Amino acid sequence: MFTGTRARRVRRIALTTAAVAATLAAPAIVGLASAAPAEAASANLYASVSLSGTLVAGHGVTRVTHIGTGQYEVTFSSNVSNCAYVATTINAYSQALQIFTAGGHLSADGVYVETKNQGGGLTNGPFNLVVDCGQPGWDYAVVGYTANLVRATSGTTLTNLSTGRYDVTFPASVKKCAYLATVGDPGNALVYNPNNVYTGSASNPDTVYIETKNQGGGLSSGIPFHLAVICPAAANVKTAVVRASGTIARGSAGTSSSRPATGQYVVTTHKTVTSCATVATRGSVNTAVPFDPATVEVVPGPAGNTIGFQVRSLLFFGGNLENESFHTAIVC
Repeated sequence: MFTGTRARRVRRIALTTAAVAATLAAPAIVGLASAAPAEAASANLYASVSLSGTLVAGHGVTRVTHIGTGQYEVTFSSNVSNCAYVATTINAYSQALQIFTAGGHLSADGVYVETKNQGGGLTNGPFNLVVDCGQPGWDYAVVGYTANLVRATSGTTLTNLSTGRYDVTFPASVKKCAYLATVGDPGNALVYNPNNVYTGSASNPDTVYIETKNQGGGLSSGIPFHLAVICPAAANVKTAVVRASGTIARGSAGTSSSRPATGQYVVTTHKTVTSCATVATRGSVNTAVPFDPATVEVVPGPAGNTIGFQVRSLLFFGGNLENESFHTAIVC
């Protein structure tokens, strides 16, 4: 047994040896940790906004301004004037609200949003907003009042087929993607008349079919819209194209869907999505035209990894819950 000075010297040697061993072992431990895959930080621009204009969740958002009844501006940390803006209301009333987008009224970093009842009256309502600037896995197009392509992913073309019918053709196949569209001004003017836009597939896998309709369900021209094509390859996104029956036609890995009741759907993912923004559009799962006009709103899901949806006929046709197909993207 050691005592006094010799014991203290032995303890110092032991501590020094342990420190050297830990230093030598550290690179191996770091190497093992870095080998585990990690999800990249999101670069997506999105916002989930309450009825009063409070930011509930989002990324890249610097502020939300509640300008007036049914009028909001979401300001991001970068210029978004060359992007497309798609949005969906979150159900807050017995009948569905509708939503419209435009460029920022306060700055080029902003997106202006209006929520209206189906009679066209401005009404406060919660909503989700997603900005598509053509990042990897995303394509976009913004179409103006005269069937003109205002801005889009490079190489995109627009064909005006007939009254209220369009083909938007992208540089590569989009057949595995979800097609989200919102009626919106191509600049930063107001969208005075509420109308509707619907999506579907075309025979060409590079093409998205679009219909624009009035509140009575009739095909109408002169309705501007923003289109976001979001694919399963997009980072921090889950997509789903859901049949009227509730089964999933296509979507991201680990995503499924169901229809627990008439017009009520649930999309389930393998991750928590409570801090994400979900957008949805009434659209066909194939080349069939989206004949029945309807609204799609987001509602809370039964668990943190789920999102709920309500699909209703337009108020002109009764506003009842209906079984209709739709496209959705959960952006995180």
